[in-house]
Amino acid sequence: MSVSEFGEAANKINLDREQRKLLSSKISELSFTIKDTRLEAFVVQLYQELERAGISFKPKTYLSDEWGCPNRVPVIGIPFYLAEPKLSGLISQLTGIDVKDDEGVIMILRHEAGHAFNYAYHLYRKPEWRLLFGRFSQPYKADYKPIPFSAEFVHHLPRWYAQRHPDDDFAETFAVWLTPNSEWQKRYSNTPALAKLLYVDKMARKYGRQPPDITDGKLDMPVQEITMALDEWIKKRRRDTN
Repeated sequence: MSVSEFGEAANKINLDREQRKLLSSKISELSFTIKDTRLEAFVVQLYQELERAGISFKPKTYLSDEWGCPNRVPVIGIPFYLAEPKLSGLISQLTGIDVKDDEGVIMILRHEAGHAFNYAYHLYRKPEWRLLFGRFSQPYKADYKPIPFSAEFVHHLPRWYAQRHPDDDFAETFAVWLTPNSEWQKRYSNTPALAKLLYVDKMARKYGRQPPDITDGKLDMPVQEITMALDEWIKKRRRDTN
């Protein structure tokens, strides 16, 4: 989105004085937190699901510029704008970013918890993990070309996300396994994906009550370090996604 296009979009939705002030503010100075917001309830729900599934490890969460776990660090980054519903709506209107509804948020949290579990116990180093999912060191491809309905993979997030990378394959498999009432044994019966789900189940039973090898590390883009103004961040994000 160009500067002029951004201005036109802002004018179309008739931004009030408070919204325009928000857009000109540095993100690091907006004091967003997870505590006492709608996000806290989702994190609590995730922790409850992990506990019911026999996993004591509860990955830490923090506000970042986007969803994700830092590479091999078992913590979950959540987009800062999800902490404030009004801001979520504003960013969606100005950029077209898909701001997830409640179900979408918990689905992504389950996926990111899969990454965190993988990293916390260094599962990606294990020969059986590599045999089932592939090489963790395989490069990421932004333009991956999935095979729709492939029986080799589970289907959780849109765009057949499990096919993007071995690490995402594990995270998606973990998310399906963790989702209450997913009936994964029945849903994936007689498919190659079932072996991956059974592996997740086995690892959860083996490591679920053990302390993790690591619990934290260097974070990717914590909100406190995003010093650009919100409107500049929006324009940059728009350029990066076009």
